[in-house]
Amino acid sequence: MFSGTAASGLVVPDNAWDSHIHIIEPDKYPLDPDRDYTPKAATRQQAAAFQQSQGIKHAVVVLPSVYGTNNSVLIDALRSFNGTYLGVCVLDLDEEISNSTLQAFHDAGVRGIRVNYGSSGTDEQITSDVIKAATIARVHDWVLQIWIPVSAFKTLHSIIPTLGVRVVADHYAHATVGSRTDNTRNTIDPFTIPGFSEVIDLVNNHQLFVKISAPYQNSKQEPLYSDMRVVAETLMINGPDMVVFGSDWPHTASKEGNGPGGPLVPSDFRDIDDDAIRNQTLEWAGTQAQVQRLFVDNPRRLWAWTDTES
Repeated sequence: MFSGTAASGLVVPDNAWDSHIHIIEPDKYPLDPDRDYTPKAATRQQAAAFQQSQGIKHAVVVLPSVYGTNNSVLIDALRSFNGTYLGVCVLDLDEEISNSTLQAFHDAGVRGIRVNYGSSGTDEQITSDVIKAATIARVHDWVLQIWIPVSAFKTLHSIIPTLGVRVVADHYAHATVGSRTDNTRNTIDPFTIPGFSEVIDLVNNHQLFVKISAPYQNSKQEPLYSDMRVVAETLMINGPDMVVFGSDWPHTASKEGNGPGGPLVPSDFRDIDDDAIRNQTLEWAGTQAQVQRLFVDNPRRLWAWTDTES
């Protein structure tokens, strides 16, 4: 049963969005043989049940890295949701993508393209791929979604405003705090994190959205990763209209979860208390007006959702 109410009385609003989930159906759609970890199944039916339990009406399905650039599972899942969910694809940026393919993706509900470097990649590599992906995103006014080291925003600071597309950074823009970096200054003052000042400037100028999602990517303070609070609040104070909520369901452990059997042995999902993290996020938002922006108004603008009744 859904009980999306924080201790302060803040609630998940009607028509809420979850801007970051994954669907994994290895029985129907085999995983990339070159993957660096193997998650268990997380089906579209399970995704829908999870969102209902969270009081979420719309979700954005992001193709997980274990599928490489094979978007078949994404396209099929989006079609089954009949327009209520949108998607973010991953493409080989060194190959020519036909207009017919892009049109088919758009018709299915794709509204974004992802550049995924995680904690790796040089500024030169990341910048090159960001520019290539933005060129593709402009064809159908898609979102450019980036999962990159926060330090890369020092270089991208002057580039993002020139891309001509909406840009969203995954998972707190990868601002890692003290529990992960062993540098307590990163928890007390996130502006000590290289690249964070550039993120805030972009957010301030309405040039970058940031997902309040997957705090475990940047913190080790289990179970709620509450040391991310200063990052979340700094983002929301400086860009109340530029933050969106994401659960990162089903919480894959990525290669961190690989056991002695190696990357091809299925690993468990992270043990995450979604209700508690959601309610903590409501508390961090501080007001019901900001909750409305985080869960409804901002994702509608980011994903170009024009139906104000849903």
